[in-house]
Amino acid sequence: MHEVLYPALAAVAWIGLAVKLRDLRRGRNPSRVAVCGALALLASTFTVSTPAVWSWLDRTTGVANLAALWAHLCVVAFSGTVQLLVLWWVNPPEAARPRARARLVLLAVTAVAMVALFLAAGPTEPRTTDFVATYAGRPVFAAYLLVYLAAFALGMVDVVRLCWPYSRLAGRSWLRRGLRTTAVGAASGLLYAAVRVADVIGAQMGADVRRWEPIAPPAASLGALLVILGLTMPAWGPRLSEFRGWLRRRRQYRQLQPLWADLHRLMPQIALEPPATTPLGDLDRRLYRRVIELYDGSLALRPYLDEAAAGRAGRIGARLGLRADDLAAVMEAARLRGAVHAYAHGEPRATVEEGGDEPPPGRLDEGADLAQEVARLVRVSRAYAGSPVVAAAVAGRDALPAEETEVAM
Repeated sequence: MHEVLYPALAAVAWIGLAVKLRDLRRGRNPSRVAVCGALALLASTFTVSTPAVWSWLDRTTGVANLAALWAHLCVVAFSGTVQLLVLWWVNPPEAARPRARARLVLLAVTAVAMVALFLAAGPTEPRTTDFVATYAGRPVFAAYLLVYLAAFALGMVDVVRLCWPYSRLAGRSWLRRGLRTTAVGAASGLLYAAVRVADVIGAQMGADVRRWEPIAPPAASLGALLVILGLTMPAWGPRLSEFRGWLRRRRQYRQLQPLWADLHRLMPQIALEPPATTPLGDLDRRLYRRVIELYDGSLALRPYLDEAAAGRAGRIGARLGLRADDLAAVMEAARLRGAVHAYAHGEPRATVEEGGDEPPPGRLDEGADLAQEVARLVRVSRAYAGSPVVAAAVAGRDALPAEETEVAM
């Protein structure tokens, strides 16, 4: 487990650090520096905890299990750094500075105590994967571990206490998600601390603490991964949102294709530039142009709009229980599909059914919301291309065949 899990987490932490280091180019502030420091400490922790690196450090320094001290000091420093980071996130600078200094003093005292206890514990044999379980029974090592775990656990409790409540107040959505993810990661770290405390207590009582040893590495790893994601989320989260938005706009552009293709075939002049079936760039402008072209085409079709087909589609859709948006879409699609047929065959202007409404305007209003209009036109285009309700209405039927009723929309 250690041979695979720890190197993977070290790589993730180093990548996260590389991502955040780019933010420092835009200017240094305590929060950005703290994030970079926390990620560097976490990456160092998992790097030296990798069995191959652990063994290499033992051979190079001649001090058995020095990697354990290094990793534990990094964990405590990481815990303190995350506390400092959250303090700068949730407090104004004048309140954050004195609290940060108090935590730095506590970190320094903890580090000195850990080093002194580690050296006083005496020599050990190299243990790359079960150091704690092997030496937790020694009183001095037990004291060392308890100091380490107390500092780490207090830090994680502080992170949970600060992150989760403040996430409700965070303005940016990705900062809010990052704070909550960090809090969940800190809670997972508390599970790791609980297992290690159980190691110490159980070893003093003569229990075989290796039985619950498999719990500690996954708990520590999950907590570290979530903290890494939480700390970096405000940096990469908005880019993810942008990518998801790009995918949504590309899908909408393609979903408008069936209706646009028929209008363009009848009236090529509506397109001011060569069409792109699968656009990759400048999607906002292309999507806007496609909406305008659809309105230009529908405006040219106004004399031919088939209100009789729209009425039939409305009656069929109402009997099927279609939602209001879908019902409006099948009516508009039937109206346009009938108009396309009439225009293509040179048929005279369609008539409005008795009691029917006048055809809707064919242009996007100045104040209309483009995103809502795109969503509406997508529904119309999908109904235009594949709705059996539209097909039946344009064919002059007032009902669907029984076998088509269940798949109408």
